[in-house]
Amino acid sequence: MSPSIVARQTPTLAAERQGRLAECAAVPDDSDTAASIARRIQLGDPAAEAQLVARFSRGIRVVIRHASSDPNVAEDLFQETFRVGLERIRAGAVRDPAQLAAFLAGLARTLATEHFRRVRRSPQEDVAVLDRMAAPGTSSLDIVARRQEARDIARTLESLPTERDREVLRRFYLTMDDKDRICDDLGLTRLQFNRVLYRARERFRELWLASTTRETI
Repeated sequence: MSPSIVARQTPTLAAERQGRLAECAAVPDDSDTAASIARRIQLGDPAAEAQLVARFSRGIRVVIRHASSDPNVAEDLFQETFRVGLERIRAGAVRDPAQLAAFLAGLARTLATEHFRRVRRSPQEDVAVLDRMAAPGTSSLDIVARRQEARDIARTLESLPTERDREVLRRFYLTMDDKDRICDDLGLTRLQFNRVLYRARERFRELWLASTTRETI
């Protein structure tokens, strides 16, 4: 491209082009290597799963950053992208294993879209209720309200079918135990902990929304 053509580009178009180039560069895709990784994952090779995450992590984070600037949301979407992606690869549901980069990038965008659609449907009732319990109250009314909310949270936690989900949420959000201590006690790596925490939060959210919906009917 000649200098004169570059000069004629608008700042917005130039920035958009640079963003796309950065995204493409961040998601490497050698077809033979990608197809080989997919075949090994289907055969149950855990090293291939680790290779998939290592190879495409940077690119997927670039894609997700375009969808959300919230680091917590971005981390959840990152974990969920690889969880769902690995499940589909293992099941042989990826149409073209040679195009893993495009598959994972599309999956990340889809999950981000679904996440924000859910948030718009229920902007007030989410697992943010757990975060609120960790913040100090500022008045006697706050304390009373939180006591009731704490009882509701405890009831919802006890409704979770998995003991590990109950323990992770209780210790991470309510008693605010150290993350590494929880990982050691449960025999989890930090990556596994993030996955367990994400799924537990989603199950809690569904139960919490169901209980609050019943109360308003």
